Amino acid sequence: MSFMKRQGRYVVAAVAVTIAFALSVQLGERGVQFDLSQATVSAQEGEEEAYRFSSLRILNRVLLQLKDNYVEPERIEPAKMLIASLEAVQNQIPEFVVSYEVDDPEQSPEKVVVQVGSERREFEANSMESLWEMSLRLKEIFLFVEQHLPEDPERKNEDIEYAAINGLLSTLDPHSNLLPPTYYEEMQTQTGGRFGGLGIVISIRDGQLTVISPIEGTPASQRGIKAQDRIVRIGEESTINMNLNEAVNLLRGEPGTDVNLWIQRANWPEPREFTVTRAVIKIESVDSKPLAEKVGYLRIKNFQANTYSDVRTHLAELKEQMGGMQGLILDMRDNPGGLLEQSIRISDLFVDEGTIVSTVGVGNKLRETKSANRAGTEPNYPIVVLVNGGSASASEIVAGALQKNDRAVVLGDTTFGKGTVQILYEFPDDSALKLTVAQYLTPGGVSIQNEGIIPDLRTIPVVVTPDSVNMFLSQSMQRESDLAMTLANPTTQPDAGGVVRQIRYLDEDALNEEEEEFVNPDEFREDFEIRLAQRLLVAAGEEHRREALLEKLQGELQTIFDTELSEIKAELSKMGVDWSAGESVANADYELEVRAASEGPWEAGQEVEVTAALTNRGTEPLYRVKALTRSDNLLLRHREFIFGKVDPGETREWTVTLEIPKDSASRHDRMEFVVSDDEQEFAGEHHFDLPIEGQERPQFAFSYEVLGGNGDGILQTEEDVTLRIHLENVGAVPSDEVMVYLKNLSGDAIYLNRGRGTVEDLAAGGTEQFDFEFRVRRSPDEGVARLELDLYDMAYREFVQKILEIPVIDDVAPVEDAEGVATIGAQGAVSHVGAHAQSAEVARLEPGARLEVEARSGDWLKLKLGEREVWVSADNATMDGGEASADESVATWSRFQKPMVSLNPTQMLTGDAAVQLKGTIRDEGLIQDYYVVVQRQGGPRDVQTRKLNYERVDRDEVSFDAQVPLFEGMNRISLVTRDESGLMTTESVYVYRERS
Repeated sequence: MSFMKRQGRYVVAAVAVTIAFALSVQLGERGVQFDLSQATVSAQEGEEEAYRFSSLRILNRVLLQLKDNYVEPERIEPAKMLIASLEAVQNQIPEFVVSYEVDDPEQSPEKVVVQVGSERREFEANSMESLWEMSLRLKEIFLFVEQHLPEDPERKNEDIEYAAINGLLSTLDPHSNLLPPTYYEEMQTQTGGRFGGLGIVISIRDGQLTVISPIEGTPASQRGIKAQDRIVRIGEESTINMNLNEAVNLLRGEPGTDVNLWIQRANWPEPREFTVTRAVIKIESVDSKPLAEKVGYLRIKNFQANTYSDVRTHLAELKEQMGGMQGLILDMRDNPGGLLEQSIRISDLFVDEGTIVSTVGVGNKLRETKSANRAGTEPNYPIVVLVNGGSASASEIVAGALQKNDRAVVLGDTTFGKGTVQILYEFPDDSALKLTVAQYLTPGGVSIQNEGIIPDLRTIPVVVTPDSVNMFLSQSMQRESDLAMTLANPTTQPDAGGVVRQIRYLDEDALNEEEEEFVNPDEFREDFEIRLAQRLLVAAGEEHRREALLEKLQGELQTIFDTELSEIKAELSKMGVDWSAGESVANADYELEVRAASEGPWEAGQEVEVTAALTNRGTEPLYRVKALTRSDNLLLRHREFIFGKVDPGETREWTVTLEIPKDSASRHDRMEFVVSDDEQEFAGEHHFDLPIEGQERPQFAFSYEVLGGNGDGILQTEEDVTLRIHLENVGAVPSDEVMVYLKNLSGDAIYLNRGRGTVEDLAAGGTEQFDFEFRVRRSPDEGVARLELDLYDMAYREFVQKILEIPVIDDVAPVEDAEGVATIGAQGAVSHVGAHAQSAEVARLEPGARLEVEARSGDWLKLKLGEREVWVSADNATMDGGEASADESVATWSRFQKPMVSLNPTQMLTGDAAVQLKGTIRDEGLIQDYYVVVQRQGGPRDVQTRKLNYERVDRDEVSFDAQVPLFEGMNRISLVTRDESGLMTTESVYVYRERS
């Protein structure tokens, strides 16, 4: 099992946490609650012909709320906000570049130069003392941008303003941001807990829209829809290459309305139609399971409007099913939070007195405290709360309230550490501002911001496979403290609690290499932590107080600890590692040598064996020694080198095999090794450099034919069509597996019957063709069928995407038989896909070329060109007898092909503040423009970016020579270029700047 695969189950929690960041709350007189109506800024909107982002309609409303309500006003720096806003906008508009110079990265520039295409203008950037001055400066800059920005029908000006807003908010904290209307609408659906729909969980499996599980009691289950059913059609639209969001939007709707589904089941020869009536579907945030010995299991997946009432219902059902409750497992692992008012009510359900949560606002002033009430409290049975690094926000409030009020033992891993409160402010365009207005404190006045809830019993999974060991996976989990611009913890007193015991265990789930294809996400799956919690609750008897319970369970915990540790030791012993414990040695005297089995640099696609050898130069044994790696390259980060016990004078070695991906660009990476034992980090700096040479990659070009129908190469309504794609590898090396997709963008006007294909090992210069099939049901909007063609090489990550706009023309002259040879006129001729000038160009025919005539449509001739058929205006050819040309050399084919880029940095490892970058861009047509982007990524939400060197080109080849400034650490330098057909190439190189 690969390292990244094993990491995945820990990374998933981080993804789940991001959902919580879209959920916001307010502490008011009635507790923590959504504030949608009171926070709305009222305004009269006038009629506007077009949305102008320079009007700052929403941005100024954001600034108003920011000025009045942001939790830390000292973070509001207009100059920094201006720069961040402009940098966010330049990522939306290729032609827009903002440049500036600063000696200190922490300081704001005095001036910025704004470039739009070939126009440049300098603006003051550091003379603003208020948000309103910043707004006026932004308006001035955006007016200049609008004046010189070329027209683009695909551009949405609203998105530019949203980007500007989120740019300036990024200087505050990770959780203050603007939610565009579509995101805000989906968030309201999720937190509301209900929507109109069918009641099925769906996913994309093997490229097909698949039912994972119908929800019991919903319209889908009542109509007999089953797990593993394939939905091939929704209403009038084919689901081929439809993404999940598109499918969900078609399946959801007003309760009481019907939707027709065509279902393909494994044993059916043909799909069958199901008419399903939509109903109100309740989103289940709670599920439960009765376990042995009257232990109840209750999982809270998130906190939404109905979570509290559902918890009470499930508790009552558990007691009835089991005949009472010996103890409760409350599972909030990977619970990203949600409505904090619900978390307070659920905490109050188990706590009869004491503080649940309090908040502090501007100036660390106490705003409000929420306390427990005896009324309605559950009986005093013992509780174990399960948490991990994916437990955030509202789930941390519940865990903290139960732990600090001596009501429950917390088991698992340290939680995410999000201790801030946000309010939602709705705006007239249906967007919403989520703004941080306070931090909350757990009982005792302790903030969990950046710290999280520390479990009483920490469980640490250990994964041992024949070729690797992972004992510290939880340390790689991203938490609040890893995010950029996170707020500081406002409390000065430390948390008086702490881990009572750590229990390492062999993670049997991770050892199972075979992943089940169909897994119901709501299905109960027992794991080590659930089994452990159940065992502890049975041993607890009637003791329900946390501290007394932990004391009572010491003997049981010691037995479990010893059993699990002995199993881990046995597995490590098989690999030659002695993991016995011993006294930690102060100022350990050791040497660490790191080497590779082969000489570098190493090629992309190659395996590299890296060995670390640790020698104990002291007089005392070292115990449980390991080295963990840090790196800017995710491939090299969090690698574990396990040495165990090292006697005096002894050398222990550990080898890790690194698989360099085929698509790796040339780069120079550095692995830093941190050596430690159970108690301390050893002194010393150690690193290993890994230079990688990127390899040639396949590159793809394609053209297409329209076949079938009446043979005129033109789309007409009520016509069945074959779209033939001619694919060519124009790169220097064979491809790996290439996926070819055709996606319908014209709604129910086009019904796609076949839209996927694959080819493996397409040789350099080799060709392949794919036939896609669809029906034109009606004329699409504006008379053009829009189809998206995607080509993707899985291993090299080489990607081409092109939106084909194929006209639908019904008034084309009928196709008639014709014979003879056509001679192309003295000016040559452009041939087309079909018998109309609006159809796509196929090839340029040389003057005097003689091609066989196969048919005629009005003033157009269908000609045989090699293995293909093309159409030429009869005005550009004369017909006669004789022989046709023998080969295709009479034509220059027109192909869709991304611009080809060659980049050559002068260095890949440097201590300088900039690097020289040279290269060329070539295209079969005209290059529209290019620009350069420099990016340093410290983490998923810790990114620095600079954009520079925008140039308009309008020719088929260009060379460039640029001085590129570097951030400290690893820099990804990307050249982004577009051609006249809209195809885009992003070519990247990596340069490591050594840290000062």
